[in-house]
Amino acid sequence: MSEAVEYKLALGVPIAPVWNKSNREHTIVGTRPESLRAEADAAVAALGWGGEYFVDADHINLHTVDGFLECSDFFTLDVADYVGQPTGEDARQEFLAKHEALAGVHQLPGLGAGVTITRSDLERTAAKFLGAMQEAGRIYRHIAANKRNGEFAIEVSVDETDSPQTPG
Repeated sequence: MSEAVEYKLALGVPIAPVWNKSNREHTIVGTRPESLRAEADAAVAALGWGGEYFVDADHINLHTVDGFLECSDFFTLDVADYVGQPTGEDARQEFLAKHEALAGVHQLPGLGAGVTITRSDLERTAAKFLGAMQEAGRIYRHIAANKRNGEFAIEVSVDETDSPQTPG
């Protein structure tokens, strides 16, 4: 174990290594998701790691997740293709109603001035990201309904796109 890891553990900083390989990477190098689980388990055993660790189904979507369900316990949901996709008006209005309390000025520790969020900001956020978050929810529910071997962690990725994300 490295000195940096030992130091962080001594300070009480939780560390959970994550091994990841995407469906695309498995396809390119000719491996299968279960091979990554075997590599991670072997590395953990060889190092004598006693802490938590994860095997990530990296950048999967609803079409590629099933091959990772048995051997992964961390799922990076790639929903970037859904950023900016239209959603139903009912869903958009439900989002705005549910989060209307976010409109206003918010004081954050360490910032001198407050952060102002307007109704217009919420509307732009819904227009840009609600479709992607709805897709993340569909993938999450699919994993939860079909994963038979324990708990899992989720990360949502919206940044793997052909064009860069911008604040506007």
